Amino acid sequence: MSSENYRSPTKSHEPGWNDPPPKMMSKTPVTASGGSESTPSREEMFRQIQTVFDEYVQRVEEARRATVQKRFNLMYQQWTDKKLPEVLEKLIYMLVTALQDQDAKRANAVHRTIVCDHGSVCVMWAPVLRHPIMELQQRDEEAGKDDNSIVQPIQ
Repeated sequence: MSSENYRSPTKSHEPGWNDPPPKMMSKTPVTASGGSESTPSREEMFRQIQTVFDEYVQRVEEARRATVQKRFNLMYQQWTDKKLPEVLEKLIYMLVTALQDQDAKRANAVHRTIVCDHGSVCVMWAPVLRHPIMELQQRDEEAGKDDNSIVQPIQ
């Protein structure tokens, strides 16, 4: 039997119908270690998260305020009971920093990662994380901040 048909590290060959598909390079997802800055302690992260979300709750209309606060309280309770994975805690912190930087795109990406990767843990409160992002997007639209600068007049 000839060994010409078998792959050899010394012989190169044209890819054929029976070769495995090439490795596809995909976009890297948003991860908890995506930030270049060092992550603060768990307690500092919690305080900052609580501050940002509580400020948002104060801006919510009175009729929805109790429901929104209840959902945030569920998240706070899971955090203090240490029922959230460390990666999820860092992602929530990244979401808050994106909101503070008023970066709606980054906030959307982080929220999507939270929902997709940790949906079973955060099913009760993840939808309420979307509310401050939507508010930020509305503020950007009202302010005329648009990614398509061609449409914007020169001033």
